Order: sequence, then C-alpha cells, then structure tokens
Amino acid sequence: MRASIILILLFVAISNTCIASDADNQAESFANIYVSLCMKNLSDLEGLRVKLKNMPKLPPEKTVQFLSGSPGDAWPVHDKYGAFVLALPNNKNICMVYARRADTGKAEKMFIGLVGSPLAPFVSRLAKDERAQTGGNGPTHTISYEWSVPNAARKMLFTLTTANSDNAQLQALGSAAIIGN
Repeated sequence: MRASIILILLFVAISNTCIASDADNQAESFANIYVSLCMKNLSDLEGLRVKLKNMPKLPPEKTVQFLSGSPGDAWPVHDKYGAFVLALPNNKNICMVYARRADTGKAEKMFIGLVGSPLAPFVSRLAKDERAQTGGNGPTHTISYEWSVPNAARKMLFTLTTANSDNAQLQALGSAAIIGN
C-alpha cells in the first residue's frame, strides 16, 4: 500500500513537471515569435506583410477575433510547442501575437527582460501594470513599457496581457506599436 502511494505521488510529480515544461516551452516560443516578428519588424510592418504574402492566412471569419473587428490579416504560426497567431491590422502601426497556452509567469518575466531595459539611446518607462477580472479569461495582468529617445514625437509601446486560468481562451497576448505623431 505504501509503495503504491509513493508510486502515485511520483507519477503526479513527473506529470506536473512535464506539464510545466510544456508551458515553459510555449512561453519561450511565444517570446521568440514576438521578438522575431513584432519587435524586429515594428518599424516596417508593411514589409513584414510582404514577407508573409505567400504564407497561409487564417480565414476572414477567424481573423476578425484577433483584430477586434478591424480589417487586416492574421497568420497561424506553429512550432513544436504550440500554435500561435500573428495579427496585423491594416493601416495601423501595431503587431500582435497570441498564445492559447503558455506559462504566464515565465512569459511575464521574459517580456520584462526584453523590454524593461533597452539599449541606449532608448529609455524605457513602465506605462501600465494593471490587474483586471474578465469574463472570458478570468483574472488578467497587463504590463506595458514605452520606449523613447529624447525629444522624439513617436514612441514604441510594448504590451503583454496574460491570463493564468486553465480555462482562459488565451493565456498571452503581446503587442508592439508605434504611438504618437
């Protein structure tokens, strides 16, 4: 009996480790997609759209949910750890990446590491750190950082919203935008 309990506890521990590992890997994939597609191409989102022209897009009826009703395009981005979505609204300086599942704590830590301390001449400012209760995703956490250079009219805004509920429709949304004149 005691051996059975030990085996069950060992199995549960191993199962939780595998699940945590998958969630960690999904968070890393999310961060890599965010950096390589949104951050890297923020100054030329139309160029990114051209690079993606031969990639299969989501159908319009599915795209609308990722663009909040705005016109634009969305692409599925798959890797060995999960399925993600890249969304580019038309005529807007914003790029978004969605993750259905990811370790939200790790995603937040990686995001802050990426945007919290940019290289000079950029200066980073925490613009938002807010928790909210939502209907579809449960409790959410939104963190935003603005990057700017002295005397610049335009800024870059990097935002991450996470929902750590297992029942959340999406667990991570990262956006990168150019704001200002």
